[in-house]
Amino acid sequence: MVEEQEYGRPRRPSPETVSYLSGLPLDENLAAQQAKEYVAYFQQKKSNGGNNGDDEEEAPEYPPMLSATHAALSSIFREVASLACEELPSQQVETLVRICCRYSLVAKRIVLASLSSYWVFLSTHRFGSHVAQTILRCVVAECEVNLDDFDDGQGEQCEGKLVIEDSYGSLLQEGEGIGDGGAAVSDSLSTLLVQSIEELKEFATELAEHVCGSHVLRTSLCILAGVEFVEAFAHPGSNQQG
Repeated sequence: MVEEQEYGRPRRPSPETVSYLSGLPLDENLAAQQAKEYVAYFQQKKSNGGNNGDDEEEAPEYPPMLSATHAALSSIFREVASLACEELPSQQVETLVRICCRYSLVAKRIVLASLSSYWVFLSTHRFGSHVAQTILRCVVAECEVNLDDFDDGQGEQCEGKLVIEDSYGSLLQEGEGIGDGGAAVSDSLSTLLVQSIEELKEFATELAEHVCGSHVLRTSLCILAGVEFVEAFAHPGSNQQG
């Protein structure tokens, strides 16, 4: 049996953060629609040689739902593990993860780093284990489109890059880390993923026998085996999830 003192256990989340997260009007369908329209506009413009016709419509703004979710993920970064242990907040966290990771490689690094040292505890928690599985599935799934550096005609100052820098800049800068004076979030997605699975590996035998932990362990083993997760960004319980 896994002993709690052998691995990190998050504190209870602050009531203010729970209230903030619960009040967010997260909408995955709206996020997908906004992203689709945003991408389609610039792809059409590019195919037309830099314009969208004589009556060129005004360029759409960066998807507002994505801007909001990136800002939210940044603000709860240090309490993600805590929120994952609460029934309703954990569901909001999963929604944030699905929206952000669907369109951002940087967001994938953020969510992995947010659970650092807490993977084993969350894997054995009835709510946290669902969050852990969602994060693992989403970080290895291919982005529908990576808007972090999407070509919107602005070059190095593309809107997606500016949104990411504004949301996560302090977490990515050296010297702003959780410990040892380093960056809180590694610049390598693969390194963060391996570190996460290494945490689970140490308790693999115990997790294999745990009603919740076994599911997270299975997900990590599927990742190592190169199994592709079909529709990783689908809503829970939908017939698209697999």
